[in-house]
Amino acid sequence: MSKQNVNTGLILAAGFGKRMLPLTKDMPKPLIEVQNKPLIWHCIYNLKKAGIKNIIINVHYKSQQIVDYVKKLDSSIKISDESKKILDTGGAIKKAFRLTNSKTILVMNSDVFWDQYTSKSLKGLINKFDGKIMDSFLMTTKIKNTFGYSGNGDFIKNKKNQIERFENNKAKIPLVYCGVQIVKRNQFDNYNSNVFSTNKIWDNNIKHKKLYTFMTNKKFNHVGTIESVIGLNK
Repeated sequence: MSKQNVNTGLILAAGFGKRMLPLTKDMPKPLIEVQNKPLIWHCIYNLKKAGIKNIIINVHYKSQQIVDYVKKLDSSIKISDESKKILDTGGAIKKAFRLTNSKTILVMNSDVFWDQYTSKSLKGLINKFDGKIMDSFLMTTKIKNTFGYSGNGDFIKNKKNQIERFENNKAKIPLVYCGVQIVKRNQFDNYNSNVFSTNKIWDNNIKHKKLYTFMTNKKFNHVGTIESVIGLNK
C-alpha cells in the first residue's frame, strides 16, 4: 500500500444548526457541550490524538464565538472565514486547501461526538489511506453501530472497499457515513465553482471508481438533535 502522509485536518463548523433550535439560537452548534466539553473541543482533541498536526476550522454562523473559543484553546489553528458567504461542504474544503500546501486533508464534521474509543478509528482511516488509488476515503459503519442517526443508509461497498450510493432496492447491507473523510486536493482545486456540495465530488469519484471506505465497528455518535445531546449527556 502506498502510504501518503496525512497531517492536516479541517473541521466543518459553519452550519446553522437549525434542527438544534432553541439551543443554537444564541450559540453555534460546535460550541454545544457534550460530556462537559464543546463538540469542537472533542474534534480538535481527537484529531491531535490521531496525529494531525495542522488544523483548519471553517466558520459562518455565530462565527466570532467559535473564533474566540478556538484561539484561546490553540492559537495555531487556522480559521477559514466564510462569515460573509457560506460555501457548502465542497466549497469549504476547496477554500481550506488554500490555507495549506498539503495534498490531502482529513475533513471532519463538527456534529459528531468523538470519544476515546471512536477516535481509534481516525488512526485506522489515516493508516489505510492510499493516495494512488483513492481520491476520497470515507469512514462508514453499519446502522446498528449508530446513535442519533435516523436515515436508511448512505453507501454500499464491494470486496475492494469501493463504495457507491445505497438505494433501497439494493440487496447489500447499507453503510452510514461517519462524518469524516480524507480527500485529495486536485479534485477540489479543479472544480469549476466555489459553492458546491461534497456530494458532487463523491459522484465523480464513484464514476471513476475512486471512492473508497474504511469501515469501523466503533460507535458513531451523530449530534443532530436536542434529543441526541440529552442522550449523550446522561
